[in-house]
Amino acid sequence: MLDDLQFSEGFAQFLVQQEIIAPETALQALDLQRAATPPVGRLALEQQLLTMNQVFAVLAAQADSGRRFGEQAVVMGYLDGEQLTALLAHQRDVRPGLSAIVHDMGALAKRDLQKHRRAYLRELESALV
Repeated sequence: MLDDLQFSEGFAQFLVQQEIIAPETALQALDLQRAATPPVGRLALEQQLLTMNQVFAVLAAQADSGRRFGEQAVVMGYLDGEQLTALLAHQRDVRPGLSAIVHDMGALAKRDLQKHRRAYLRELESALV
């Protein structure tokens, strides 16, 4: 199944392929979505699951390991799997949707975005059958 970012990227690609928005608009919307998504380390700090020293230690180890922040924090024993799952769910909840961003950019009306999102979902469903 697609995660939220894969869905956003796929939906953006769909909008470009259907010539609904320009490629530059899609890239800008994806960049804005990523920029508005708080990193797991920041969320862990806010929820007091990690200290600043632990965040820096994870970042340093992450540079060598290539793991994602949360995975590295679990490997280091700073977070457990349940805490990471909760942090990722919270991150998903606070990430702005691509449709909202495209609308806020003035690229498409909400009604049109909903129509195209339904078409994209139908396309995904037909690919799974």
